[in-house]
Amino acid sequence: MEKRHLDEHRSLEIISTMIADTSAHIDRTSGKYFLLWGYTTVIVSLFEYFAQLYIGNIELALWAWFLIPVVGGIGTIVLNRRSEQRPKSYVDRSISSVWRVLGFSWGLMFVAALVYGANILFLTVVLMGMGTVISGKICQHKILTAAGKAAICLSLIFPAQRLLLREYGTALRDSGFEHIEALIYSEIVIFALIFIVMMVIPGHILMKRAKEQRNA
Repeated sequence: MEKRHLDEHRSLEIISTMIADTSAHIDRTSGKYFLLWGYTTVIVSLFEYFAQLYIGNIELALWAWFLIPVVGGIGTIVLNRRSEQRPKSYVDRSISSVWRVLGFSWGLMFVAALVYGANILFLTVVLMGMGTVISGKICQHKILTAAGKAAICLSLIFPAQRLLLREYGTALRDSGFEHIEALIYSEIVIFALIFIVMMVIPGHILMKRAKEQRNA
């Protein structure tokens, strides 16, 4: 009985050590990834917003969305090669698996958006928010957990905005409201702002903590 108690205690110690190690590793390295994907998404989103307002060929402008996975993917490969190499723990592999599954799910949702007209901005925020929350919970990282939860809550703005536009959009257009197009495409700006909350701000916090750890 005593041996079993010691084995359980040792197992908990190993799990706690892995979680602490992964959390410290996230502080040291993950800020760069959050900033890469966060800023790429924000910049492309703002470009899309102004392009759809001021460029006549909207279909051509939509191709810019593909810059997010292209730039983010290439940047991730570069950062992976430059980052510190260390054996991956079970916690590391768990987090990687979560993001791989979410990435695959996002691909299916993207197809659904093209074929059925699903709101890809809303689905992307919910999916990425879930991944951020799960990662934060696994490694007990409050910054990531809070950022992910905030993004999921803010995602409710998308269906609310579409509902309001369905209710009042025609009336606004008939009344001669000059900025109706800007209002319609404002969900892209909302998308960018949510990514600032979900990835850019946590990225800067993680980078600051990593700098403090190096100087300690």
